[in-house]
Amino acid sequence: MTTNFTLRDFFVYLLAGLTLIISFGAIFSRELLHYTVDFFDKYTFIVNFSFIITILLIPTIYLLGHIIGSISYNMLRMYIFLDNGYFKRPTSKFKYFILINLRQILYKQRVVYAIIEFTKSKKTDKPFKTVDEFWKACAKLQIEKIYTHAEYWYVLNELFNSLNLIFFFSAITALIKGNWILGIIFSVLTIFSFKRARQYAEHFIQTVCNLTIVKQTIKNN
Repeated sequence: MTTNFTLRDFFVYLLAGLTLIISFGAIFSRELLHYTVDFFDKYTFIVNFSFIITILLIPTIYLLGHIIGSISYNMLRMYIFLDNGYFKRPTSKFKYFILINLRQILYKQRVVYAIIEFTKSKKTDKPFKTVDEFWKACAKLQIEKIYTHAEYWYVLNELFNSLNLIFFFSAITALIKGNWILGIIFSVLTIFSFKRARQYAEHFIQTVCNLTIVKQTIKNN
């Protein structure tokens, strides 16, 4: 297991899973407290296995992080399907409204969107002009082992994509339960995580560009 893989697992999956537990734990705090106290009153022997439960809790949180990542990825695929298929030619304002909001929630903060926007831009000093050229440049940087700085921003983008999804559903759940304070807090955190994810996506692309340009400059000299 490499160091990069371990760090990525911690930041993207373990931290996302922990955030999910804390967020929904805050929303259902009363219910959880009631069931927890009742559970330990009925099964007192569980206290003797607290160490084992603690050890098992870590992979459980890690698994929850993977589930969140999977949901985030499949929601992106759902948006792409709707954009290219069902909503490719919106026939009503309602469909268009849904598509625009899904784009804002599921797509605009991601690396894939930032890359497409960058390749479409009118910048003349771009080291690559297509999406394929960009990913080939990333592969070359990985082979030459100078991709770490760019990967850092990519990992942060993945983390905040997961946090954005967690806070979004937490806000909806809190508002449905009538907890307006938590609903507002999670709504603010949703906006914050969305903007940070988008910022890290831009940092990732810019870092790949800088590394590619510097590599070519050194090679030519």
